[in-house]
Amino acid sequence: MERFCDKCGTLVQGEGKFCPSCGALLESAVDLSKPAGTPSVEPMQSTPVFPAGNTYQSPNAAQMPSYPQSYNNVGTPERTENMTVGQWVLTIFLSSLGIIGLILLFVWGFSSDTPQPKKNYARAMLIMMAIAVGLVILMYIGIFACALSCAGSDEWNEIFNSGYYRY
Repeated sequence: MERFCDKCGTLVQGEGKFCPSCGALLESAVDLSKPAGTPSVEPMQSTPVFPAGNTYQSPNAAQMPSYPQSYNNVGTPERTENMTVGQWVLTIFLSSLGIIGLILLFVWGFSSDTPQPKKNYARAMLIMMAIAVGLVILMYIGIFACALSCAGSDEWNEIFNSGYYRY
């Protein structure tokens, strides 16, 4: 018969009444060889109650792995080192090379191994470029709208049909 101890979770084989690992009484352990029926649920205490001055140390506590309690830094660590003036000059020069600079800004802005100051610079430059492209598009729309409104007017036709601009 195989069963698990409800105190320490050790797999216990045989008919023993006590867990060989922690010594707990195995009356409430689950028998794995019997088919599952309706389980009996007993309320668990949140903390064990011991007489004053006594503490409980599990015999296999030294075998249990310890895990870090902070899960804020999941993934790769952030590189926060400072950049030298030469590195900044090279970064600014490379980012001004047209389409190559645009590709580099995307790589620096979204790569996990880029230093944080360069990553922030690249993201800020991408935002500034997006704003500039939006303003240029609005300017061209305005110029095109003005040209269309002038094209239908009589003054516009007079200027271009007067012969002054003919060759």
